[in-house]
Amino acid sequence: MAEEETRPLTREEWRKRVQSEGRMETIRKEMIRLGFWNDAQLSPEEKQQQALEDEEYERLQKELNKLKMESAKLSNLKQLLKEARKKRIEESKRKRAERKAQREKEKAEAKKRWQEYKETHVIHAGEGVSGGLQNTEYEEAKLRKNGLPVIGSALQLAEEMNIPLQRLKWLTYHRNTATLCHYHRFTIPKRSGGKREISAPKRSLRQAQEWVKHQLLDRLPIHPAACGFVPGKSTLVNARQHLGQSVVVKMDLKDFFPSITFRRVKGLFQSSFGYSESVSTLLALLCTEPPRKEVEFDGTYYYVAMGDRQLPQGACTSPTLTNILCRRLDRRLQGLASKFGFQYSRYADDLTFSCSKHDAEKLGGLINGARSIIQSEGFKTNEKKTRILRDTNRQTVTGIVVNQKPNIRRKELRRFRALLHRVEINGLNEENRDNHPNFWEYISGTAGYIRMVRPDLEARLASSLIGIGEKYNLHIPPWCKQATVADR
Repeated sequence: MAEEETRPLTREEWRKRVQSEGRMETIRKEMIRLGFWNDAQLSPEEKQQQALEDEEYERLQKELNKLKMESAKLSNLKQLLKEARKKRIEESKRKRAERKAQREKEKAEAKKRWQEYKETHVIHAGEGVSGGLQNTEYEEAKLRKNGLPVIGSALQLAEEMNIPLQRLKWLTYHRNTATLCHYHRFTIPKRSGGKREISAPKRSLRQAQEWVKHQLLDRLPIHPAACGFVPGKSTLVNARQHLGQSVVVKMDLKDFFPSITFRRVKGLFQSSFGYSESVSTLLALLCTEPPRKEVEFDGTYYYVAMGDRQLPQGACTSPTLTNILCRRLDRRLQGLASKFGFQYSRYADDLTFSCSKHDAEKLGGLINGARSIIQSEGFKTNEKKTRILRDTNRQTVTGIVVNQKPNIRRKELRRFRALLHRVEINGLNEENRDNHPNFWEYISGTAGYIRMVRPDLEARLASSLIGIGEKYNLHIPPWCKQATVADR
């Protein structure tokens, strides 16, 4: 029996003992057996202390069990961290996808707005001319005061002109090298020798320029001294102001049309008209064109700009624009002429001053003052064409003799009479030695000009034209028949 008590118990025996005696009782007996516990009867104080210790033990045991359970939960910490990281990544991807979708949406909306903006605005009109296209501020009060249409944008301009905005963009886009040109170019002989290049706008551009002229340019007043390209005025009106004067001074503005560049025209539409920089740019592009040279390369023809944009000779807008741009020049020269007792008039780039014998001594001061004013207004004097004509010699103003009465040079009259005689005998084709494309219209126009200057020759000219017209079945100007009836 003693051997059994001292023999170590097996695991199975321990398990059965704990089940039968209880865990605490088994531990107590073992401690007594091993000498760690006194089996004597405990005092009440000791029993109370024992009870407290047992309670503390139970409490600690519960906490230990709780910690074991929590430890069991944390046993797979790496997996929990992995799952948490996965969720965080998925959430980040979701938010990133939402932000990307929002950016794509905003980008698409911005692209749509930009596309809509481009459809109603001119964003770019070519290199060197596109500055200020986004400036749409205009002076409404000035526009209304001048009786001009209030236009604040490119779309409004196109609508006023009754053309699509794309057509306006096409007409105004500037290229230094282009395969298409909006002008027909040809040359005509100058009266003083050489050739003058004429740039005639093609149909679409011509219609746009006609609108600009009639709806905008013609509504601004011109200085009374301007006689060229002004309704109701002519070379005759210009010349009559200088009839019977002792001295006639003729001055010429050098490179008149080329000196009026795109920037000057644009500034005119802004300052004098009151339009915005954007609209002024487009209007200036419609009215200007650089001199171009046609070259061929690799089988394709190109029109290469040979200089800055300028007023083309041949556009209906150019003469009126020059008259508007020269208003201050005319006003200053008129003031100068009045100061020295001279008469002043301007026909395009031809300036004419005249005075009586009494004021001829002030000639030097007038010429020097005129040169100074011309230069300060951005023009140059063509000194080769400056003429001082005295009444002792023939005085001509814009081709009309003004010594006593308006007259045509005798040599020109004789030459034209001889031409009429030869045409009546030989016909138009035989006498059209310069291959004039509209020879009969040229003859009729020249006869009408002579009739304007010399009304006393009207009947004789009419008789010659009627004779030629009836002989060769040509259209006879209406004034010819009226002149013959009046002569009878």
